[in-house]
Amino acid sequence: MTTPPPTIEPVDLILYGGIVWTADPYHPLASAIAVTGDRIARVGEDAEILPLASAATELVDLAGRMVCPGFNDAHTHFENAVDWHFQVALTDVNDQARLEERVAATAARLTPGVWITGGDLGDFASTREEAVTLLEPDLAAVDALTPGNPLLIRRADHQYFANSKALDVANIDRETPDPRGGRFGRDADGELTGMLYGQAGEFLHRLVTPMSLEQKLLGARGVMAGLNAVGITSVHDIARLPLVTDETIPPVYLERSFSNAQIFQTLADRGELSVRVYAFLPLDTHDRLPGHGVTPKTGDDWLRFGALKIFVDSGAMLPPFDLADASGTGLTDGWSYRFVGEERLAELVLAGDAAGFDIGVHVQGDRGCRIAIDAFERAALLNGPRDRRHRLIHAWHLAADDFARAGELGLVADVTSDQLLHYSANLDQALGLARSANAFAWRRMIDSDITVNLVSDLPGAFNKSHVAEINPLRNMYAAITRKAGDSAQSEPFHPDQAITVDEALLAYTANPAYSSHEEDVKGSITPGKLADLVVLSEDIRAGAPEVLLRASVERTYLGGRLVHAVTGNSAGTTVSVREP
Repeated sequence: MTTPPPTIEPVDLILYGGIVWTADPYHPLASAIAVTGDRIARVGEDAEILPLASAATELVDLAGRMVCPGFNDAHTHFENAVDWHFQVALTDVNDQARLEERVAATAARLTPGVWITGGDLGDFASTREEAVTLLEPDLAAVDALTPGNPLLIRRADHQYFANSKALDVANIDRETPDPRGGRFGRDADGELTGMLYGQAGEFLHRLVTPMSLEQKLLGARGVMAGLNAVGITSVHDIARLPLVTDETIPPVYLERSFSNAQIFQTLADRGELSVRVYAFLPLDTHDRLPGHGVTPKTGDDWLRFGALKIFVDSGAMLPPFDLADASGTGLTDGWSYRFVGEERLAELVLAGDAAGFDIGVHVQGDRGCRIAIDAFERAALLNGPRDRRHRLIHAWHLAADDFARAGELGLVADVTSDQLLHYSANLDQALGLARSANAFAWRRMIDSDITVNLVSDLPGAFNKSHVAEINPLRNMYAAITRKAGDSAQSEPFHPDQAITVDEALLAYTANPAYSSHEEDVKGSITPGKLADLVVLSEDIRAGAPEVLLRASVERTYLGGRLVHAVTGNSAGTTVSVREP
């Protein structure tokens, strides 16, 4: 449905002289956009848009650059990314120079007094057959990089290293005796080296302050800035309401991947939210949500609810399947530790569906996908017709017969280019060519009427073994070429399953908006919709796919407000403001 143009009020912003890809099938291309307040007022050619300018209108000459709707990352774990904001990425580090580089990068984004943490320094070495000596960091060098921040990092052997600021906070100096069950690392002169062994490290670890909401907000601002820098204006986040989840006694750490929705609400209340959020809440809380004011489509343009999330498998495959052949594929032929069982899953899906919620199911293997599709099919049969937009989250493998079933049910698939690149190397050997052809089969999904969203799974693997690629341009490149951007000579994985550049753009714009029932307010550059816009350095629809690797985001607008801009003379946008 196309939103009718509103009555034109005074125009605040005009972008002109560019290539405007609208994602609106009724008006796919234009050269100019007029924005009033937080909404798109008019889309068209320069000759019809420029006369709308007044003395107060900001005019932005695109000089041939491309504009598209703001990117919408439809599967993130925002609070996990916030936690990582304060941590040093260490799993591929075992030398002093790289450690200093990582520590410096983390310290640069933090205010004084905030703890810097990180874990499994040198963990990559554990996969090698030969013995590897783990790094003992240079205390003086690390101190020079972190004068205002206490730092405590853990090595892969579970010994710790602390900088002098952290030792000072704990009142530890050269005269402090070693604790029972541990010791402080010392040099030949008895001076502390920062190494903490056994209980010495555990003692200091217990002193690290848990993050307050204010610290979470500090990290959230950094994460949002990173998202805006790559053109992301909306996310679909896996979230929780503390008042709801605190009413339960979970058997294990179920909510470790669910963001505290209070982070988003507080930022929104303060006018600081720079991404729009569509929140997936835990499916097993569906019956308690109405008591806390949450029903399908609750919320506003900043924070909206309406979907629920549950986990199924970690690569459960239909027979025949030989786990011994699956090395490097990410398949375990097993279930998520949070899987409640097939019968309970079917009951929860039925109940959540009856309450009007859309449901996203974490699935990877073809057996897991089939279980989810069966549950969705049963819910549709028993609950009757309605506008459903249930999701298969990740959906690495579908059985050949299940593509059509998923399409007939109107399912959405949230797929991740990163995971294609990391887990496809040995699939032909592990599954056989015929069966592996159904792995990461995004062309077949689209042809089967499954709505496909390209997503990042921000920030990456929970154990930090893999950091997600959040740049939509690089993820689109991988979906179009079926290979990594930094491995141009690599063989593409089943290139017949590639998607087009327009399909990739839709998978980051209009499709996610449809998936969250927000297609009337965002997802395309259409009059009346929110002015969430991305200015790219060049037309990514022209030429070879490699244009996606060199193109950059020069400006990001959220509701007509500039939230990211390239500074300096970077082949950027020319801006002029008409004088009175």
